[in-house]
Amino acid sequence: MGMTYLFLILAVFSVVVKSQLKPQVSMVLTFKQVYSGDTIILSCDNSIGKVKWFFNKVEDQNQAKTWSIRAVSAKNSGSYQCENNGQKSDNFNITVQEYLPPATLLLKSGEPVININGSVVLELLVEEDESLKGWCCWVYKAGRVGRITLKKSLTTENHKVLTFQPSKLKDNVAIYWCSDENNLRSTPLTIKTSDRVVRMMILPGPALLGEKLSLRCVVSGTDRISHTIFYKDKQTIKDGSSSSHVINNVTESDQGIYSCQATFTRSDKGVPNTVNSTQQELIVSAPPMKAVVSESAGLSCSCSSCPNGAFYHWYYKQHNPQWLPKGISESYTGFMPAGSYACRAVWKNGRSALSNIHHLTDDVDAQETHVLLITIGLIVLGVMLVIGAIVMYRKRRTREEAIYQDMPLMTVKSQDGGDGGYEELHKKHGTKREGEYDTLNTTPAQAAGGEKTEGATESCALLAQVIYFFLKVNIIMN
Repeated sequence: MGMTYLFLILAVFSVVVKSQLKPQVSMVLTFKQVYSGDTIILSCDNSIGKVKWFFNKVEDQNQAKTWSIRAVSAKNSGSYQCENNGQKSDNFNITVQEYLPPATLLLKSGEPVININGSVVLELLVEEDESLKGWCCWVYKAGRVGRITLKKSLTTENHKVLTFQPSKLKDNVAIYWCSDENNLRSTPLTIKTSDRVVRMMILPGPALLGEKLSLRCVVSGTDRISHTIFYKDKQTIKDGSSSSHVINNVTESDQGIYSCQATFTRSDKGVPNTVNSTQQELIVSAPPMKAVVSESAGLSCSCSSCPNGAFYHWYYKQHNPQWLPKGISESYTGFMPAGSYACRAVWKNGRSALSNIHHLTDDVDAQETHVLLITIGLIVLGVMLVIGAIVMYRKRRTREEAIYQDMPLMTVKSQDGGDGGYEELHKKHGTKREGEYDTLNTTPAQAAGGEKTEGATESCALLAQVIYFFLKVNIIMN
């Protein structure tokens, strides 16, 4: 009984002490720098009960001990205060950088909204001139920050990509990010859970003004969705058979609370079910500073608002959904295969957003290839014609020389007894000169011009093969 009273006295004493202490604002996610698109969570320490929050001395509607602000931008820079029991905290100043952190944490496999006890696969990427040496990853869930255990062999100087799977998520929301020994970090990534079979899918980051955005209504375990209704702030915005809703140009009016309703079956002959999803908030934010790709003697990359001394990194993708590094330089010249090209400015503690995308179409690439093939074909054709003419000429010369050699003019004595006369060519009927035509050794076909026909046929056959080859290549390129 005495111990019970002792614990009660200590609890009352703790409450009294806290009530006397001055409230203090702290950041739960201990980010040394706050970047555009981050989620920040503020806590009013030493507070009991209801709390008042102030931003730039203007009171906010939030009255909880913690204040979560998603997808921050430059407009969220300023001073924050909390008030409890008539006492105000000191100012807590936050400056939001208008660019992105130096590394990227993205969703490799899974969805931004998963089932309870589900999991995702995350991927950490650093720029091609950096490494993952000294990096580690963190998670915030259930009000606490915990470190994710990673294999040290995966975070070395030789690694630029780290793929890992966090433990199963039982909480409503979790925020993941990674950092290194020098307090450089990645973009944070928010994953939510839902206990419903129908889930509203919105990208974990903010929707950027002027960009394209796709919303999806997903049913666990099946894609047999016959009808979908999308809602914004409980008002119908789309009703039809498509399970996706595309916003081509995001504006501030698109910010709000979204949900969907799906009608689906589990099999071809199954009974249709209609289920509503949970609600998801869409935050619209101004884009961070952005690089620009321009076309002039190749492609060039620039960023007027980026710090001096920034390096320009190029990226390329064709059939794969992920951007691949393509070198570091202000301009990109040389042979460029068909695909999409973009760039960004990179410096020690930040990066610009990805630039506008330059598309090099297959038609342009194919046209250049066709011109090259035609040029090569004409050259080869010309060479083959010359070779064919030479072969035919030499065969004709050989045939003529053989005829003259096989019919020699025989010297005879003239009738007046002098030397140097010639034997008469016209012989009497029935007379035969031995060996007169033996050295020709020709068949009837050859005697009728067979060698000339054979040479021409071989040249034509070779020419036909060359033409067929280039026609086939042209068909493949198309």
